[in-house]
Amino acid sequence: MMVFPFTVPLDGSGRMLDAAQGVYARSLARTLAERLSEPPRLNANLAQLTADGPLEGEDGVRGHGWIVASQPWTLEEACHIGLPEGTEFVLHGSAELTDRVRIRILLVDSPQKQLALDHVVLRPRSELFSALDEAAVEIARAVGEEPPNLAWPTRDVEAYLAYLRGRDMSAAHEMGVRVPDPRRSFEPYLEAMRRDPRFTDAQDRLLALALDFALGGQGPLTAAREACEKLLAIDASAFKAHLALAEIDLAQGDAVAAEGRIAAALKLQPQWAPAFERMGTALVRQKRHGEAIAWFEKALRERADDTDALQGLGVALAGCGRLEHAVRNWQAALSHGVHTADLHDNLANSLSLLGRRGEARAHRALSRRLQGKRRFGLDLVREAWEWLSGGTGPRR
Repeated sequence: MMVFPFTVPLDGSGRMLDAAQGVYARSLARTLAERLSEPPRLNANLAQLTADGPLEGEDGVRGHGWIVASQPWTLEEACHIGLPEGTEFVLHGSAELTDRVRIRILLVDSPQKQLALDHVVLRPRSELFSALDEAAVEIARAVGEEPPNLAWPTRDVEAYLAYLRGRDMSAAHEMGVRVPDPRRSFEPYLEAMRRDPRFTDAQDRLLALALDFALGGQGPLTAAREACEKLLAIDASAFKAHLALAEIDLAQGDAVAAEGRIAAALKLQPQWAPAFERMGTALVRQKRHGEAIAWFEKALRERADDTDALQGLGVALAGCGRLEHAVRNWQAALSHGVHTADLHDNLANSLSLLGRRGEARAHRALSRRLQGKRRFGLDLVREAWEWLSGGTGPRR
C-alpha cells in the first residue's frame, strides 16, 4: 500500500487556511502508514512529496519544499499513478485537525481500478487516538487484514501532536527540505516531553535529530547541544542525553569531556551496554589504552559480535604492544562484515610489525581500493623495502 499525505482545506485563492494543517496532513498519513505496517502481510509506505520552487517566507527564495495536494484525486487519476512493483492499494483522502479531527479515507484498489473504501472519521480533538484507531481498523478490514492492536506511546493528545510536529521536522531534514530556522527543530519534541516526561519515543527522536545535526551536518551543532541540555533539565534521568552529548564531544575532539558525559550516563544506568564501548573509545582517544581494554572487553561480554568494540579493543591492544591479540580482534571484525580502509590499515601496520608482510601488503591494497586510490611510488618503495628486509617470510 502506498499512503499519500492527506489534502487540507484551502481558501478561495488556493492557499491553506492554516499552515499547520499541512503538517498534520503529512503526520496523520505517516502515523497510519506506520500502524498499518504491523499486520504481517501488509506493508504501508508513506509517499514523501517534495519539489523545487519558490517557497513561502524569506521573500520567496527558491528552495526544496513539501507538496500538499490541493484536492483529492478522482478514482481515474488515482489508478494512473505510477507505483512501485507489488503495490496494490493507494490510500489518500483529506484531513482537518482543529477542535475536532476529521479524516476522509479513500482507499483505491489499483489492479481492480475500484474504490475499496470511502470512510469518514469525525471525532473531537481529544479523541485523536480513537479516531486514528478507527481509521486503521476500517482500512485493515477493507484489505482483508487483522486490525492492528498497538499501544500509543503516550495518552496525552497534545503531547502527541507536538511529537507529530517534531516528526515532520525530522522528515524535512532527512529529505533535504529547507527549514526556515533549524535551531527551532527541537522545540516540538521538547514540548512533548514537558507535557509527558515519560514520552520516551519523543526523547529518542530528539536525540536522533541532535546526532544528525552533530555528526551529519544537518543543522547547527550548538542547537543539538542545547537541545540535549534542555532535555536533561526536563528529565534529569535521561541518560541517553549524556551519551548524545558525549558523541558531540567526541566529534569535536574533546575526549575528556566525553569521558565525563559517559560516566554520568553510567551513573544513571550502570548496565547500559552501549556505553561500555563508548567509554573505551573515549579512553583510547586519550591514549589511555590499558584502561580502555577493560571497557571493550566488558562490551564484548554483553555482545560478542559488537564490531565497534572489536575494533576498539584491537586499537587498545596494539597501543599496549599486544599486536597478535590486536590482529585477532580486527580479523574478528572482518569476519562480521566490517570492511573499512581504517580497519585494513590497522591490520596492515600490525602485520608488518609482526613480520607477516605478505598479508600486510594485501590489506594495504584493500585499503587503497576502498579509498579509490591507485598505487603510487611511495607504496612501491614501501613494498620493496619490506621484501628486501625479509620478503614475505614464513607466516606465523
